Amino acid sequence: MNQMLKNTLTIKHLWGGIIPLNIFGVWAIYNICIGNAPSWWWIATIVGWIFMKFVGVGAGYHRLFSHNGFPVTKFMKRFILFCGAIAGQGSSILWVGIHRGLHHRYSDTDKDPHSPEDGFWHSYILWMFKMKEGDVPVRTIPDLLRDPDHVFVHKYYSYLLWAVYGVTALISVDAFFYLLALPAFITLHVFCLQTSVVHYEKLGYKNYDTKDTSANIPWLFLITQGECWHNNHHGDAKNPNYGGRRWWELDPTYWIICLLRKNK
Repeated sequence: MNQMLKNTLTIKHLWGGIIPLNIFGVWAIYNICIGNAPSWWWIATIVGWIFMKFVGVGAGYHRLFSHNGFPVTKFMKRFILFCGAIAGQGSSILWVGIHRGLHHRYSDTDKDPHSPEDGFWHSYILWMFKMKEGDVPVRTIPDLLRDPDHVFVHKYYSYLLWAVYGVTALISVDAFFYLLALPAFITLHVFCLQTSVVHYEKLGYKNYDTKDTSANIPWLFLITQGECWHNNHHGDAKNPNYGGRRWWELDPTYWIICLLRKNK
């Protein structure tokens, strides 16, 4: 508990992003429930969620930067990196270091930071408060550490995040809450849910005989979209299309990737 409190106060992506965005997200939902939200809140939230969840985290942090799953132009890489950064889940270097360097290397072992073996709430969000930034194995992300764009975003992550959010709030407080804060809140908790549930193999099925407990969970499709075909991903990690092994395995994130990728 003392380490969790210390991490909460000292780790930038927690106090500088995840914690305040949870507060702002709950406040936005409260205002929707009591009828104080503008009539266009749902349009702004859907747009923000598409750019953060689908482009920034799903296509970007996960499939492009973690697994080098598809080619992009330099401009598109920077755009995707920006969308991922404003989702408030930390810099790409931190996110990829955890995902590539720990989760995939040590899936469902005591070295996997968000293994459900340690309980649902641990894998859902508590692991974020238990890890220290020094726990991330930087040797597994040499490509990102050589990239000046990723290094710049990592170095100035909190400043960039709140500069974008602050300027938006100055223009329109409603735009801040419903175009940025609420979509970031939704994106975070969608990924928290999928991180937890997609490693309970009894809740789904496998197409690949992997050594971990990764599973495809069809009933998560509506909120996670293609990310719910997690066993497909662990069985063929570099493939940016997580669906397609069976007719019902649709992957809307991959459809967006087809629009973003560079044609060879």
